[in-house]
Amino acid sequence: MIKRSNDFNRNIRTNLKAGVGDVHITEFVDKEEMINCRLFCEQVVPVGGSIGKHIHKYETEFYLIRHGLGKVVEQDATHEVGPGDVVITGHGEMHSIENIGAEDLVMTAIIVTH
Repeated sequence: MIKRSNDFNRNIRTNLKAGVGDVHITEFVDKEEMINCRLFCEQVVPVGGSIGKHIHKYETEFYLIRHGLGKVVEQDATHEVGPGDVVITGHGEMHSIENIGAEDLVMTAIIVTH
């Protein structure tokens, strides 16, 4: 199967997970097309924007940072991330991410269920 970019679902989530601003989301695959996965998308967080703190239960989320600079807050640490970094948030863990750069923060996000 091939999915063309003009078939992707695109939407804007305002204050995602009690974060700040509008996050632009491009869903590459519909939930119904995935097994053991509930999300595969690109997320664009504008300058000063964020995705608020949230917990992942019975799933693991991966962020591949493709462009920009971010600050990730986890259970017990805060980290700066940039292009090429991967953020992994496993079952029962909390995280948030904030754009701390001068350009959009662009990341690929995948949530695998267990």
